[in-house]
Parts: sequence; structure tokens; C-alpha cells
Amino acid sequence: MPGSVLVIGGGIAGIEAALNLAEYGIQVYLVDDSPSIGGLMARLDKTFPTNDCSICIEAPKMYEVQRHPNIKLLTYTEVRRVDRAGDKFKVRLVKKPRFIDEEKCKGCGKCVEVCPVTVPDEVDWKIGGKRKLIYVPFPQAVPNVYLIDPRCRYGKMRDKGACVGGCVVDCSQCRECPIALCVKACKEEGADAVMLWQREKLIDVEVSSIIVATGLEPMEPPVGTYGYGVYPNVLTHFQYERLMNAGGPTLGEIVRPSDGKHPRRVAWVQCVGSRVDPKAKPGVPYCSKVCCMVATKQAIITKEHDPSIDTYVLYMDLRTYGKGFHDFYRKARDLGVKYVKARPAEVYEDPSTGMLKVTYENVEKGVVEELDVDILVLCTALLPSSRNARLAKILKVELDEYGFFKEKDPVNAPLEATVEGIYLCGGATGPIDISESVAQAAAASMKAALRAVRTG
Repeated sequence: MPGSVLVIGGGIAGIEAALNLAEYGIQVYLVDDSPSIGGLMARLDKTFPTNDCSICIEAPKMYEVQRHPNIKLLTYTEVRRVDRAGDKFKVRLVKKPRFIDEEKCKGCGKCVEVCPVTVPDEVDWKIGGKRKLIYVPFPQAVPNVYLIDPRCRYGKMRDKGACVGGCVVDCSQCRECPIALCVKACKEEGADAVMLWQREKLIDVEVSSIIVATGLEPMEPPVGTYGYGVYPNVLTHFQYERLMNAGGPTLGEIVRPSDGKHPRRVAWVQCVGSRVDPKAKPGVPYCSKVCCMVATKQAIITKEHDPSIDTYVLYMDLRTYGKGFHDFYRKARDLGVKYVKARPAEVYEDPSTGMLKVTYENVEKGVVEELDVDILVLCTALLPSSRNARLAKILKVELDEYGFFKEKDPVNAPLEATVEGIYLCGGATGPIDISESVAQAAAASMKAALRAVRTG
């Protein structure tokens, strides 16, 4: 009987690894510390170089994870401790409280209707999306179960109008809440799923292998970087992605955040925070690898929305390294996307029109030029997950100098961490695109499966 495998991270790499292992007949524990699996891919509009719908590709895999008999899905769960026990690992997991009974919740949404407080939705990266204090992360979330914002449960939103937090007795001591509107609405619906007294749950498992698929995080540029955080029409490429997304705050309509007008000219600036000396200015010294294709994809989709929009990509070096990537770039050129080899310098806004003036050095011409745009998109660096340092300490494995998990030997032992039995895939190893993440997940899952069979 083969042993079990723990997969840490529920993005596309973790999902793919879990499904592969489950098909091999191996019991899998898929753990993610967010309320839903899906990772960054679930928040994208399209994938390059095919421009296929991102969530349309990932959602069926997410549902398959939930239904597969060999996969135990543990969302909103953290790895607390890992101890070696011979050839196996004893793992302590902590499932954080949703304050909702996952078995009783019917997903009717009555609790959302009565919740009095609306807050910015973190899924939309600060570009206007809103949610209630009781919510589902996004429509295709797995599991598709509501949760209550911990700030509400612990009384930190009382001054914003929340109905919870004014009692003398804490919710953990009272199971008949007389004031929470969500509790009342749920009971009236016949579900009684809201549990404000719910506490964290400890789960202990024993596994033969561990796969780390913690993913990537987008860099937040310092305020003032090319006008970011100062001018509302300066966005990161992830924010612009949500602007294009039919599930985003504008329902896929590309408009200027400042006034809702349709743009006539959009420009992308490459390598913002990438390939820099961290001692000189904020950023990382490595190339984030996918930004050139992300800008190309977004420019193509922008032209598909409205062919009359002028699109510019300001770059220094163009990376079209993957299969079909150069053809994708040529497609953008054929559609009228203009690529300018440039070093951007300053960005100013005309307060009367909201137009942005970008000053840059045209490297090929050797002159300083200016470009007026409605929206400026910054292609920012991809960073290691903020969980990596803590998780590496728990797993007793090494990180590289940038904060990604270190491979024992990239040539002779690829995707193997510095501790035997722990494997890596996807953004845990560095900046990577979706297709590469899936390929690495297949390789890591095979390595983990062989060890699970061998150690039983």
C-alpha cells in the first residue's frame, strides 16, 4: 500500500500535482492557506500564447480536485509543524475558522444580502472591486462556501457599521447570537450555518512525500514609481488584468479608473522592479521571465476590445522564449501594437484631462521623446511567496538568495529540495509561466509517487 503525499499550495501547479498523484492511486492532502484553491491563475483573464479563458481551463480541474476520492482538500489551512519519522513525515496542520459550517452552507447568499458593510475586494488588486464582510472569494471558488472576514468576527469593523463586536461576551462563549444579521438570515433560510464561535482545528497526518507549490506574488511598486499610487490611471499589469476580466469590477470593460472613460492610448512599461540593483532602488536583480508575454497578451486583448486604441510596449529586452511566444509577438505587431526600445524616466498627469505624459529615452534613436497615454501599465516583478521563509523553516529546507526554494541539484536532482522526500514545482522555484508550472507539477508528482510507493 503506497504512502500518502502532502501538497502545499493550491494554485495550478499544486492542483495538477494532486490530480496526477490521485490518478496514480495515492492518497493526497492538498493544503492551501487561502479560502479557495486556484491561485493567481484564477484571477487572470486569458492565458498566453493561445488567449484561452484562464478560469475556463482551471475551474474544471478545481472541481475535479473537490470530487476525487483520493484527494482530501484542506483550504484555509496552514502547515504548523513537520517532523521526520523514519522515511515519513508527521505533519501538524491548522485549519483556520471560516465561522461557517461547510456542511450546512447552501451557498444561497442570504447572509450577503443583509451584511451592512462593504469593503475593497483583494481579488481585484485595489481597482474598485467590492465585497461584503461575509463572502465567497470568487464565483468559481472551490469549495464554494462562504466565510466571515476575521476583522468582523473579532469586532474590528464595528466602527464601519458591522453588527458584530459590541457585546460584552465574546462569540466563543455565546452560541445564540441575537445581533448578527447573517446568523438571523441563515436561520430563516433553514441552514443555521453561521458559527461565530468556531475555532481553529488541529489535524495530524503522516505522509511519505511533500510537494511544495507555494506560487508567486506580484510586487507592489513603491508609491511614486512612474506615478503609481499618485495618478489613478497608472496600474500594475495584474490590476489591468482584472480590468479586462469579465469577472472584474468593470465586467471586462476597459475604462480609465479616474473617470470611467474608454482609453484611446495605452502603454506598458517593462521590467518595473525587475533587473535592478536592490541596493540602489526597490526591486529584484532577476528577470521575472513572463512580463514581456503578459504585456503582449494584454495589448492584443486591448486591440480586440477596440482596434482603434493605440498600444505601446516600452521595453529594453524582449523575451519570447517559449513555444509559440515569438509568433504571439508577431501577431501583436501585425495588429498594430508598437514596441519601443526605451528607458522611461518621468510620468506626469494633466489634471484637467487625466492624460499621462511619459518621458523616455528612445534607445534606438538616441533621443528623448514623450508619449501621452490614457492608461499606463507597469509590468512589475514576480516575487517569492511571503509564506516561503516560514515554511522553509518548518520543513528545514533551504531557500536561495532571492527567497525561492532551492533545488538540491538542478541538473542531477531537479525539483528536489535540500531535504530528501520534499519536492518543488511551479512558482516555488522561481518566476514561471502556467505551462511550465504544469510540466513541473507532473515531474514532481512522479518523484513523490515513486517515493510513496517505495516507503509505503
